[in-house]
Amino acid sequence: MHDEADTDQQRQRPHPPSRRAVLVEALLVFGASTLVCAALWQLRAVSGFINRNLQAFIAAIFLYVPTGLLLRRKEDFADYALTVRPVKRGLLVFLVASAVVFPLFGVGFYFYYRAVCAAASRGVALPAQLRNLCHRYVGGLAGARLRLPTSIEQVAGEFLVVALPEEYFFRGYLQSRLEVVWPSRRRLLGAPVGYSLLVAAALFGLGHLLVDGDALRLAVFFPGLVFGWMRQATGSILAGVLFHASSNLVSRVLHDSFF
Repeated sequence: MHDEADTDQQRQRPHPPSRRAVLVEALLVFGASTLVCAALWQLRAVSGFINRNLQAFIAAIFLYVPTGLLLRRKEDFADYALTVRPVKRGLLVFLVASAVVFPLFGVGFYFYYRAVCAAASRGVALPAQLRNLCHRYVGGLAGARLRLPTSIEQVAGEFLVVALPEEYFFRGYLQSRLEVVWPSRRRLLGAPVGYSLLVAAALFGLGHLLVDGDALRLAVFFPGLVFGWMRQATGSILAGVLFHASSNLVSRVLHDSFF
């Protein structure tokens, strides 16, 4: 009797989907979500309502689509790193990464635009976006003026409307599904890494390109690698959300201060 009951339970238990099925699901969810975001981006030009609320609409897509899938399948959100735990480890990873990366980024930012804008002044052919930016360049440290965010809404928006939804979707849902397809078998600084991290970062960059058509947006592939590593190192999106938002704020302060 015992054996028969166990057999019945095994028959009733659904088989886990194949790796191919998981990959197809992940790509379809990415493609459909990106398509809707791109459509909203185009509609902003003809609808003031969409233009004013564009980021909120995109945030809702990135939050609600994965949530709906997980709730329907009754899955544990922690299995997708959609948790703040372990809090201490997440905060530590964020603080150490910030202490290392942001000073280096600031130095790189300064010398990069110093060289680029010097080249622009000599008539070197550059993309229109860089030429327009260099028209406003203050010329160096002497002309720079520190300009911090002017409102708490700007800061909160970077955390709640930009970083959280993007990390929730790309590092929480998408990277977790890709981890099923390509389990991480190597380690980098103590964190398991593999093709799932690389592909998630590539889709992160591709998604930005497909939404607004700006090829320079592909560069977010590189911070996407850092956000993905943080998710792997901590088992949570907490560090990624904090670092993502802080990176955007640091970049904004530098641009506002030099341009």
